[in-house]
Amino acid sequence: MNPAQARAAAVKQLKARGAKARKGQLRLEAGDLFWYVDPRLSGGTLVIETGCWLPSLGAEPEGGAVDCPLLFDWPAPDPAVDADLLVDLVAGIDSLDVLAARLADLPGVLVDKALKELL
Repeated sequence: MNPAQARAAAVKQLKARGAKARKGQLRLEAGDLFWYVDPRLSGGTLVIETGCWLPSLGAEPEGGAVDCPLLFDWPAPDPAVDADLLVDLVAGIDSLDVLAARLADLPGVLVDKALKELL
């Protein structure tokens, strides 16, 4: 599968699992949290750039996942399967309390200062 096909497969699966387009970005809602997902190439392999946002932290991210207060890359060598695994993971993280308890489950997660204070 070439990179364009891999990205298309990931997007298709994310949409099938409930990701909706919002301001040009794919977004999943889980309880109080909004998860932005953006399949992209990184070093020749597909990753799903994933960000978490909640309204109490200010304006909705204009640039998608990369503008979120929480950011991580989800490896997706098998686009459909890995998109499913990601949706399963973030769907179970639906509040700040759950997010605080599950941060270790998010690979290479980066959290900004404002969100750290809430956690």
